[in-house]
Amino acid sequence: MNLLGETKDAISQSGHSTDDVRFVGSRDGKLGIPWSQAEKVLDIDYDDGYGGQEIAADLVVVFTDGGFLRREEYDGSEWWEYEPPFRGPETQKPFGRVKRTYPAYSLEDINYPMEADDEL
Repeated sequence: MNLLGETKDAISQSGHSTDDVRFVGSRDGKLGIPWSQAEKVLDIDYDDGYGGQEIAADLVVVFTDGGFLRREEYDGSEWWEYEPPFRGPETQKPFGRVKRTYPAYSLEDINYPMEADDEL
């Protein structure tokens, strides 16, 4: 697999173009280069199949709108995953508990369990 081609495809599939790239670098933001420099760095071939992960796990492509591509891996198989920009809702419910209880896994389920007469 060619990482540059895979990255361009993922950028396009996310609804962005390379003009929308703010930087390519590490997820913590400590390392970063503009797209114009990243093309040369990303133009490498690697084995995206099962085995060992070959591409840095913290590599991201960050867009100007706040969305980004992050690397995902399973058993050595690698790909880009798009994370859209976080946009909070206009209104939110308050909550007072964060510790998970069975069968509640989400923050909403922990704080607002389903009533017995609610539909499943």
